[in-house]
Amino acid sequence: MPRAYVLVGDRTSHGGIVLAGSPATSRDGRAVARLGDAVSCPRKGHGPRTSIVSGDASLLIDGRPAAREGDRCACGARLLASQATTSD
Repeated sequence: MPRAYVLVGDRTSHGGIVLAGSPATSRDGRAVARLGDAVSCPRKGHGPRTSIVSGDASLLIDGRPAAREGDRCACGARLLASQATTSD
């Protein structure tokens, strides 16, 4: 089953927020997050900032893998998509 895109403003399993995304690609007016984009993490010892470390290599946005539901951050958090838009 296709996994939803993660967008700027979406949450993580640690309670963080996706802070950055593509300047050129958006869904519903919000930038699509990619591998390497910044994420906040409120857990002690994890932040305050971390980055997305996994993505969908079959879907490149600005030459970087798109972040999807369930992908990971460097702190170990999973990304949680707020909507169901996919490209599959």
